[in-house]
Amino acid sequence: MPPQRKGFDLPRRIERAYRTAINKIVGRVLMPKLSEETLEQWLGKIVERSKAEDIREASELLAKQMVAAADSSNQKTWKQAAAKWSSGRRLYRLLQAELASTPLGAKVQTIIRENANYISSIPLECAQTLVDEVTKAQQAGARASTIAKMTRARFPALLKSRVNLIARTEVAKASTALTQARSEQVGADWYEWLTSEDVRVRDSHKKMDGVLVAWAQPPSPEKLAGEPSGLGPYHAGACPNCRCTSAPLLDLGDVDWPHKVHDGSAVKRMTRAEFERRFIRKAA
Repeated sequence: MPPQRKGFDLPRRIERAYRTAINKIVGRVLMPKLSEETLEQWLGKIVERSKAEDIREASELLAKQMVAAADSSNQKTWKQAAAKWSSGRRLYRLLQAELASTPLGAKVQTIIRENANYISSIPLECAQTLVDEVTKAQQAGARASTIAKMTRARFPALLKSRVNLIARTEVAKASTALTQARSEQVGADWYEWLTSEDVRVRDSHKKMDGVLVAWAQPPSPEKLAGEPSGLGPYHAGACPNCRCTSAPLLDLGDVDWPHKVHDGSAVKRMTRAEFERRFIRKAA
C-alpha cells in the first residue's frame, strides 16, 4: 500500500493571519467620504492614498511575511516527504542543495510583487466598483436616499468579499507555486491532484481528485467536465477560491496502479507500464 501522500495543503492559520493583516492595511487606505464630496472625489482620495509610500511598503512587507510562512510550511512538508517516501535519500540531498539563486528564489519574488499589488489595490477596486454600481442605479432612476443606503451597505460587503478572495486564493496559489518550483528542482515532473474532500468541492474538481497531472501541462477542469468557464488551464490550488492541493509524485510506487492520469487532453486510467511507456521513457 503506497504511503499517505496528503500534507502539501497549507495550514488555515496562514490564510486567517493574512486576511486579518490585509484588513488592517485596507483600513489605513480608506478615506472617509465627506458629506459635501461626490463619489468621484472620494474615489480620487482613495486613489492617492493607495499609491502612498507607507501603503506600498506595508503591502510588500505583508506579502513577504505570507510567502515566508507558506515557504516554511512547504519546506517542512518536503522534509517529511524525504523522511518517509521511497525516494527519500535522493530527495533529501537535493533539498539540502537548495539555494536562493535557483528558480525558486525568482518564483518567490514574483509571488511577493503580485501580492503587494493586490493588497494595495483592494480599496481602489472596491471603490471603483461601487461608483460604477451607483452610476447605473442613478441612470435607472433610483432615488438619492436609496443610493445613499446602498452605498453604506454595499461598500463594506465589497471589501469583505475582495479581502476574503485574495487571502484564500493567494495563499493557496503561493503554496502551489512553491511546490511546483521545488518539484521542478528535484525532477518531480508529476503531481497528484487532491481535493479537500468535503461538500464545498466544486464538481469539476471532484473529477480531478486523485488524478496525476504533469506540471508542464496544467489541466482545464471545467473543460474536462464539460462546463463553460473562462478560467482556462491551471494547477491544483491555483484558481480563485480553490482549496485543492498538489502532492508531488516522487516515485511511481507512491500511488496505486492502475491510476487516473491527465494526458494533456483527457483523464484516462492507466497501468504503471502504460504510464512509463508514454511519459517516463519518452522523456528519458
